[in-house]
Formats: sequence, C-alpha cells, structure tokens
Amino acid sequence: MQKVLQLSIFPFGMINCFLIKGETKHILVDTGVPNSEKKIIKQLSKHNIKLEDIGLIIITHGHIDHFGSAKELKDILKAPLLMHDLDKIALQSGRSMLETLKPNHRLWDVVLKPKLAKDKASPCLPDIVLKGDEEYDLSIYGIKGKIIHTPGHTPGSLSVVLENGDAIIMDLASSGILLGGIVFNSRMKHPPFHDNLNQVRNSINHVLSLNTETFYLGHGNPVSRKSLMHYSEILLKP
Repeated sequence: MQKVLQLSIFPFGMINCFLIKGETKHILVDTGVPNSEKKIIKQLSKHNIKLEDIGLIIITHGHIDHFGSAKELKDILKAPLLMHDLDKIALQSGRSMLETLKPNHRLWDVVLKPKLAKDKASPCLPDIVLKGDEEYDLSIYGIKGKIIHTPGHTPGSLSVVLENGDAIIMDLASSGILLGGIVFNSRMKHPPFHDNLNQVRNSINHVLSLNTETFYLGHGNPVSRKSLMHYSEILLKP
C-alpha cells in the first residue's frame, strides 16, 4: 500500500525527511543535515523497511539541511540520486546555495544563515538530473505519482505529487513555531528562507491545482489543503 512516512532528523518536525512506500520499491525524499544517515537508517528499520528496497533518493533542493547526508546514503543504499539541474551545484560542492538564502525574518539572517554557510557535506554527483519543467514518473517504483519542478524556495526546488492526494512540498511552506511543529502544528508560516516569493506562490498554486489534499513539509507537521490555501492567499499575497 502506498504511504508517506515522516522521518525526523530533529525532534518535533524541526527537520524532516520522508519515505514513500511503493508496491515494488520505496523512495527516500531528502537526507537531512550532515551525519544524519544513522538516524535515517534507524527509523527505516523501525518501519521494517529493507535498505535494498529503496530504489531512489530525491534531493528536493540545494540547502544543506536537505542534502547533507546524500553521499553517505547513496553509498549505503546503492540507490541513484535525483536532483534538478538548477540546484545540482550544491550537491557537487557540498555547500548550500547561499544566494538563495534570502531571509524571511532578520532573525534567520543572524542565527541560521551563518551556520548554513559554514556547514559542509560530502560532495557527490546526481545520477538523474531534471531540467526545466521536466516531470519524472514514479510508476516504475510501484508508486502512482510524479516529481515536478516547483521553484521559489530555490530555483531548482522539486515536489512530489501522489495520485492519492498526498504531496511532499518541503520548504515551499512550513508550520508550527521556529523551525517546526513543536506547537501550533496547523499554523502556516514562512520557512526561514525563500529565493523568490512570487515563484513560491505560483508553485503552491500549481501543486494545489493537482487534486492534492495533504502536504508534507521539510519543517513542521503535515498540513491540510485549507491551511496551504490560506498561506498562499494571505501570507503570500502580492
């Protein structure tokens, strides 16, 4: 049965990765900060996921809290890495794309951006590179859904849209307080950074147009369609 599992890198949904269970293979979405591989493997084991059954690793965008353990997990899982062409420089260099770290509040410019700028991951190359608005069909893994280009948080941000109404949109939005869903789990807010808020709005509206109902976030707990529409209409109002 197709299902999305939330894998926590930090408690309370502060940093999330996800596993999409498929009929034939499973897909790992993002790899957390550097040195997250043991945490992820432990949670996979808890859910009775065999490592050899993971057929693909998706890196949604070029910030180190999402690709930090990509090289290590690629080596462990023996699975190909997929990323968008516009963000692949981050994976290749092991560094966050600093030009995209435009803070949504001055706090993040002082508290978080210096750390993201300093942190370094093991560099590696993507095996599958999407270009432009190219989509990627997941049916070969026994998963009814696709990967789509949703720019705005970064130029090459990707989302996963499943036919059952689930969508993994990572940092197009966030929920809760600070970096995640400690409390006020359904309250929508900006993530710490965005590259282009107009593109974020367009990407969210695109995802909403695809019969989606539940949205899984990189920072915070899953939110409803009503909550994401409120975020787009009110907090992203031109």
